[in-house]
Amino acid sequence: MKIRKNWGKWLFVLALIFLVCVANRKVLPEILREAARTSPILIGMSCLLSAGYFLTEGKIIQVMTGLNEPRLNEPLRRQPAFTWGKGIACAFYCEFYRVVTLGSGSGIAEIYYLNSYGVQAGTATGMSLVQYIMYKLAVAAYGIAGFLILMAKGESCVRGYGKLMLLGCLITVLVTAALLFVAIGKRACSVIFTFLKKKGKGRWEEKLLALEEQAELCQKEAGLLLKNPKKLLCIILLNILKVSFWYAVPWLFLAGKIPLSLPEIMLLTALIQMLAAVIPVPSGIGSVEYVFTLFFGVYAGSVSAVSAALMYRFATFLFPCIPGGVLAFRHYRWNKKRKISQAEERKECLSDY
Repeated sequence: MKIRKNWGKWLFVLALIFLVCVANRKVLPEILREAARTSPILIGMSCLLSAGYFLTEGKIIQVMTGLNEPRLNEPLRRQPAFTWGKGIACAFYCEFYRVVTLGSGSGIAEIYYLNSYGVQAGTATGMSLVQYIMYKLAVAAYGIAGFLILMAKGESCVRGYGKLMLLGCLITVLVTAALLFVAIGKRACSVIFTFLKKKGKGRWEEKLLALEEQAELCQKEAGLLLKNPKKLLCIILLNILKVSFWYAVPWLFLAGKIPLSLPEIMLLTALIQMLAAVIPVPSGIGSVEYVFTLFFGVYAGSVSAVSAALMYRFATFLFPCIPGGVLAFRHYRWNKKRKISQAEERKECLSDY
């Protein structure tokens, strides 16, 4: 079922790309020529900025794991603490599965990776959910700040699409508020799930129980984080830094072509990412490029904006998949050898007994 779902996503995305190419067939050769003229140095710098995102994500994973060290599985409790290097590897590993599954497999990949290093599956699930909520908070805060600052400066893209941006901000606020409610509203969630289970007996009962379990795991991790204000502040700042690396990428390809400074380009990119997330498309493929071209096209023209959007997609989506794939293969081999070694140790213990 999951395989069919992933194939369906890929077919949808490929169909979307095909339609976009057909709609822009007249200017497509010009767009590709401009993209081909992009300096390899700029592409390399964009990949380094993208790598900064995953280095920071690795630190976030390390900090989150540090909250749960007393709850490691017994057989692996003697292992060294979860290092920053392992966190970075986990971040790239999850990105590989995010690309392969178009977003749906990233959380499961993180749970599996953390579990292989001794973090209980339930704890890893809660960690993954809290990380996602903190990320969405950073995106929402950055994007809304971008909207307010660019609106105050009277930028033409905001004036032209002010109502669309305001609607996107409102939807983002509602979604973020709902996620926060699930994370910290333990009693209210319990009442809601009790009511829903009474009304949804039958085919919805199993799904509601699964959702309730995930909400409880998320609330446990959120509770641990709220009890540690220093680590909470650390994770908030790290998330802002993390997304800043990606938001700086368009500046490399648009500097000198548009009358916006680096901070303004970062704020506009944050707004673009926030608005694109409202559109229900797998991994934002198509939606990010569309909104990116719509807003940056006001300054740079459609050809330069689409070319920059393609470079941005490469740096933040395709490039991380390469080291992620290598790490996924290495982790698979390591985990396989570890399981064989553990099985042999159990056999030896049984034979001695």
